[in-house]
Amino acid sequence: MGRFSALFSRKKLTSAKTRLLVDQLKTSCGVFLDPTIRSPNIQEARALKILRQIVTRSQRHIVQYIPERDAILECSLILVQNYVAHLRLRPSPLKRFRQEPFADAKVLFQAAIDLLVPEMLDEVIDTTLKFLQTENLWQVEFICVEILMFVLECRSPSAPLLSKLIDRIERFLALSDIGQVRHMLSVLQIVIVSQRWDLMEYSELAKLVRFYHSSVMIGTSRNQIYELRRGFEKCLKNLIPRLSIGDLYSFFVMMLPLVFDTDMSDEARIEFGSTVEHAASTMTVYDPRNRMHTAQVSTFIVEYLLRCIASEDPTRSILACKVLTKLLERGQHNPNQFQSPTIFHMDTYYEIVLATDFAPLQELLVEQRVHLEQALLQAIERHSQRKMNVEVFYQLLCTLLVEAPSGFTASAISCLLLKVQKMFLNYPTDPDSSMLADQQQQQHNNRIHATIMAVMTLINWIHRSGSMNAYITQVLHNRFDHAPSLNPPLRERYRYAPHHVSWYERRLFFDSLEIRYCLWKCFRISEEKIPKPARMRTRSYNDPRRRLDGGTLNVFAGM
Repeated sequence: MGRFSALFSRKKLTSAKTRLLVDQLKTSCGVFLDPTIRSPNIQEARALKILRQIVTRSQRHIVQYIPERDAILECSLILVQNYVAHLRLRPSPLKRFRQEPFADAKVLFQAAIDLLVPEMLDEVIDTTLKFLQTENLWQVEFICVEILMFVLECRSPSAPLLSKLIDRIERFLALSDIGQVRHMLSVLQIVIVSQRWDLMEYSELAKLVRFYHSSVMIGTSRNQIYELRRGFEKCLKNLIPRLSIGDLYSFFVMMLPLVFDTDMSDEARIEFGSTVEHAASTMTVYDPRNRMHTAQVSTFIVEYLLRCIASEDPTRSILACKVLTKLLERGQHNPNQFQSPTIFHMDTYYEIVLATDFAPLQELLVEQRVHLEQALLQAIERHSQRKMNVEVFYQLLCTLLVEAPSGFTASAISCLLLKVQKMFLNYPTDPDSSMLADQQQQQHNNRIHATIMAVMTLINWIHRSGSMNAYITQVLHNRFDHAPSLNPPLRERYRYAPHHVSWYERRLFFDSLEIRYCLWKCFRISEEKIPKPARMRTRSYNDPRRRLDGGTLNVFAGM
């Protein structure tokens, strides 16, 4: 009865009474003791009782005015630290059903923060980070993560916390304290995953990018900062999905010159480019959510990447192709169907999702059609010697066909393929070259023609025209009978049977007039389409619907 009546008889604490309670709280929490011996000497019940009195009965303006406000936060942090430690280091599962020590510490800690924010937000964050530093808690990463998450759960803005964490990382990098930075990065990459981040400052994002870029660039000398590159990479990749559309595009534009225009080794460029690819996979060049903002930026990005695709440096060219492919696809996992050139049969169902709303992308392709064709022709001529590079070009062409399945895209890609076929049909040979070089060139030509066939069958599968299907199938069968090396799949080495021809025959390659005639019938006179194949529901080996019904195996397994 006494407690119930006390609820109605409580009075607000005066400034003197609040300061007296803070002094008692400091004694109960063992603030003056060394951190190594403090935990067993904390008067748990008394400290929580005093802290509860302060946060429930003190007036907001008094708490913000008295100089002991930092002590209130410090004592709250000591109690929260012990709460997290007891919660994580529970010795027995039976303790799950008992009340945890310091059970109210989190609620009281957040109540103390609510008395100080937003007016004294910077001081709250500084006190928290200083406590983690002086108590040497960065090495105990799970405690740091929980404390910072408790701070983020309050009504305070979260962007200043991220800013101050990055500033501290910068300070320790200047001091070459790599061990401390490694622990802070481990904490930061977990905290970033939280959904509570507000809009962050552009300068703070630029700092993280600069740290990561420096750690990758210095990789040749194997400096200590090189060991931190994975932490910076993980922080950036965790932060990218939390950015707004505008911030994401700004981040992407900032990364492009760093990966393509900076003088670095191929290994460093590929490693740094993985983050650019990750960012590209979360955005599109025709984002419908904010088209007015992204229209000009998208044009700039595509033009920039096309210049990089036409580069004489193979690493730049291939990386630019991969980034552009990531930008074009809508997250439907279509690129999984285009890992390597293959034949798309008309009567077979494939897990390919064709785009339906592609007008903005169509406009962009019409605008950049000439530059796209020139860049790809130069890239294929210069950098298609390796089988892996051919597969990258193939993925880009297939993604264009699927993300903008229109007559314009099909016609533009077909014209491009005919030019590539002509380029590698009568490839000039050096009379002084060795037999091995001629053999390698022949294998290279085979891969190019097989890739052309794969893309042509995809165009045929998408648009399903009878005339086009008849002509492409005829060329396909001619190759099967007389030159199977010109059909997919790609091979590292080709073997030729005696009846396989290795010279030019018109029936083995696509004729420009025939392709143009098929395209005209498909898109101009709207020839009747071949029906799409239905998806067959089959029970594969890994299908969860597959069950063992009876039989010796069930009996043996005890079913």
